[in-house]
Amino acid sequence: MMNKSDLAIFGGAKVVTENGPPWPCFSDEEIQAVQQCMLKSRKDWRYACTACGGAVAEDLEKRFAKELGRQYAVSTAGGGPALHIACMAAGIGLGDEVITVPYSWGQTVSCILQCGGIPIFADIHPKTLTLDPAKIEPLITPWTKAIVLVNIFGIPADMDPIMEIARRHKLIVIEDCAQSQGSRYKGKPVGTRSDIACFSIGSGKNLAAGDGGVLVTDDRRLYELSLLAGMHPGRTGREIETPELKEWVDSFIYTYRIHAFTAALALKQMDRIEEMNEWRRRNAGRLAKGLESVPGIKPLDLPAHLDPAWHMVPWNFVPEELPGVSREQYLKALTAEGVPIFGSYVHLPLNLRKTFQEKHWWLGKGYPWAASARADKIVYRKGDCPVAEKRSAELDLTMGGSGWYKDVSALLDQIVAAFKKVTAKPEWLREIPL
Repeated sequence: MMNKSDLAIFGGAKVVTENGPPWPCFSDEEIQAVQQCMLKSRKDWRYACTACGGAVAEDLEKRFAKELGRQYAVSTAGGGPALHIACMAAGIGLGDEVITVPYSWGQTVSCILQCGGIPIFADIHPKTLTLDPAKIEPLITPWTKAIVLVNIFGIPADMDPIMEIARRHKLIVIEDCAQSQGSRYKGKPVGTRSDIACFSIGSGKNLAAGDGGVLVTDDRRLYELSLLAGMHPGRTGREIETPELKEWVDSFIYTYRIHAFTAALALKQMDRIEEMNEWRRRNAGRLAKGLESVPGIKPLDLPAHLDPAWHMVPWNFVPEELPGVSREQYLKALTAEGVPIFGSYVHLPLNLRKTFQEKHWWLGKGYPWAASARADKIVYRKGDCPVAEKRSAELDLTMGGSGWYKDVSALLDQIVAAFKKVTAKPEWLREIPL
C-alpha cells in the first residue's frame, strides 16, 4: 500500500529514470555531408558561401520545393528571417494591419513589426489551438493587408476556410511552418496552400540543422520580392527577371542567406525526416493511450483531417477530474517523479505582452501604431482572446515532441507509471505548497 511519503515530491524515489534521446543528433552520413561540402569548397567557393546562390543551397531549395509540390524556394538564415522577408514580399509596410494569433512564439508576430506593420490579434480555436477562421472577418478593415498564421506545435491550421476568407478580401496569407515540418492537412504537407510558407530548420525543430530556414511559394513575383529583400545582389542580379524589380537589385538588403554547411546538413537529414516524424506520431499516440484512464490530463481532440508531426505535444489539464488540485500542484508532483512536462509554452499570450500593452517597439516614437489613422482605436485588452488566455493561464500541459524521433517506449511506460502513482491519492496533491 502506497504512503504519501512514497511520492517523490514528499521524499520518495522518482519513477522516471529513462532519458529521451538527444536532439538534435546528427547521423554519420549527415556529418560526412558537411565534410564533403567543406572539401568541395576547396575548388568551388559556393560550397562555403551562398552569396551567389547555386551549389548545395540550390540543391536544398529544389528538394524542398519538389517535396512540397511548390514552384519556388528560398533558403534563409532561419525561420525568423524567412518570415520577415515573406512579410516584406507581401508588401506589408508602415501602418498596415495584419491579422495574426496571440498563441505562438513571438517571431510569428515580430516579423510584422519588423516591416512596420500592426498586428491585430484573432483568437485560436479551442480544439486545434490554431487561428480560428470564424474570428478573422470581424477584424478586417480597409487597412488590413495580410494574415500571418502558425501551425503551433506541428498542428496544421484550418487552411481551406482561411484561404477562402483571404481570397474574398484580397489578403495575402503567410504560413509559419517553423514547428510543423512533415505535418499534413487533408493528406497533404503543410505549407502547400498558403501564398507563402516559412519553415525553420533550427536546432530543436523536426528537421534540425543548427540555424536555417526555407521560404516557399508558387508566385513568381513573391519569389523575386523575397530574393530582393534578403539575398545578396550576386544572386538577385542573376535570378530576378521582372524588369521593374531588376532595377532595385542592390546591396540594401537584410543578409538572410543560409550558410552552405547548414544547407548540406539539412539536405542530408531530409533523407530520414519522414521516418523520424512517424516515430513522433507513434510515440505521442502510445502515451495518449497509456494516459486514457489517468485523471487530470487528456490529449487534444483534433479533427481527423489534421495530422501533426509533433514538434511539441500539448495536452489539456482537466481540473474537474482532480477537485481542489491546481495545475501547478499537478506539475510539481509530476516533475518530482522525473516526468518531462511543463505548463504553457506560450506562458503569456502575445497580445498581453509589454510590447503591445505599451505600444512600444524598436522603431520608436510610437511606431508602427503612430502610422495608423486609427491608432487610438487599436487596443490590446485582456479578454480579447479568451481561448488563448484561458489555455495559457489554466489548461496547458506540454510533453514530448521533436526529441521523440525514435522508439522511446521505456521512457513512455515510466511516464505513464508516474502519472498513475501521482494521481492514486489526489488528496495528497492538495497538500503540495504553491
